[in-house]
Amino acid sequence: MRKSFIHTKPHVVLLLSCPILAIVAWLRRSYAVDVQLYDTYYILRIDLIAEFLITIILITSLLYWLTRSRTGFPQLTAAHVLATIGIALYIISATGYPPNNVVDTWKPMSPQQYQDWEDLNARFMMAVVTFAAFQILLVANLIVKWVKG
Repeated sequence: MRKSFIHTKPHVVLLLSCPILAIVAWLRRSYAVDVQLYDTYYILRIDLIAEFLITIILITSLLYWLTRSRTGFPQLTAAHVLATIGIALYIISATGYPPNNVVDTWKPMSPQQYQDWEDLNARFMMAVVTFAAFQILLVANLIVKWVKG
């Protein structure tokens, strides 16, 4: 049975996705994401979020490269690689406010504006939690590679 490129060289697929993510982030470099955690309010630029995600992808690629001589489950590898790239691309390309859509803090928001803001915040946080959850597949795959030898 012939294995696909993702199964045999996942580190290369992850490395090739980094420039694509960087280009998308560069095109949307003026967008920002509003995140409210409890009583603290953060404004994060998309390019900074992309740098963080690309760093995680590079570390993941390095881990796959270091364990390339061991065999793991190909399904875990494919699921992890495709989900990592897909969710990172979603976070960078589909979240954030355009630069001219600044929320004025001195005047109150309408209920519709507040609901839109809450929806964007919830979608962003769900995508980040999903991205982190799929990184557990990497840990599981590394454990399988270590046990299987």
